[in-house]
Amino acid sequence: MLKRLFYATIAIFSLLLPSNAIAAEKGLSYEIEGAGTATQGSYLVKVTVISKKSSVNNEYIARCAVHGVLFRGFSNQETRQTQKPLAGSPMAEAQHAQFFSEFFKENGPAVAYVTTIDSGLQVVRVNKEYRISTIVVVNKSQLQKDLEKAGVIKGLNSGF
Repeated sequence: MLKRLFYATIAIFSLLLPSNAIAAEKGLSYEIEGAGTATQGSYLVKVTVISKKSSVNNEYIARCAVHGVLFRGFSNQETRQTQKPLAGSPMAEAQHAQFFSEFFKENGPAVAYVTTIDSGLQVVRVNKEYRISTIVVVNKSQLQKDLEKAGVIKGLNSGF
């Protein structure tokens, strides 16, 4: 009972606090989906930013890609590819809010884990919003290694 109350409290605070640096920034939102197979230790993902403006910078797209890999996970219906969030639980962002606010800030370390492979952005206008998409590679193994070292996520060897 006490454990449920604890998790419920954390969930409520994660919704109320602006710790989600990506979603809170400029009122933008994003979607992430698998885009195929990448080299071992990497994810190939398609990131779509939904914005009122017709352009966003590549750094923002990179931060969205890392945020999606960490906290949302992704799937691709065509290839039946599904990846769970690397951080395991959406509550990990609230539990380590200070770390992630620094990690996802502008010019922060999150962008170092992303390589853009699709040089062009696809921009589609839907009603009063723009959907800006590109395909990127996220270096999952290095991201996981660095976050484990920082004590933010648990390694495979812990928990048993």
